[in-house]
Amino acid sequence: MTVVFGGAEFPAYVIDDDTLREELLDEDETREWVQETPQDPHAVALLRMLGELDRALDAGRDRIRELEEGSPAWALAAVRLAHVHHWRGEYAQAHALLDAAQEVLAGDDARTALVHQHRAKALLDEGRPEEAHTAASLALTLREAAGDPGLVASTRQTLRRIEQDLHP
Repeated sequence: MTVVFGGAEFPAYVIDDDTLREELLDEDETREWVQETPQDPHAVALLRMLGELDRALDAGRDRIRELEEGSPAWALAAVRLAHVHHWRGEYAQAHALLDAAQEVLAGDDARTALVHQHRAKALLDEGRPEEAHTAASLALTLREAAGDPGLVASTRQTLRRIEQDLHP
């Protein structure tokens, strides 16, 4: 089952089964959307999906500076910035931001699941599939409790991919 994310508030994308990276359904629409709404929190992620990693990094850093450190909005911006660092192969920076976000979001299971899922993807790309499996399993437990079918499907997709590395 292919789950399409976005499409209403922001441009639609799917997640590739092999890379676990988002693939935009319409890059031109996305470029236009980012140009029209550069301050939207999703702009960082969409720039990353467009492959504009330097612009995504700058936008993510700007967003972090604009927000009150330790607030939930700051933590979500930190997760988005961590994902940019992940795609740039800057795993230490990604993990540091994810650690900070997890601390801020403690007690908010839905958002903590987001942190665990992003951590799992970074760990997998870093060549640490056992740790990735642990993080994705935590995300799945939290997402199943929340009951969002699309997010549960996304986390199961992540687990399936990780298991391919664990059991070739």
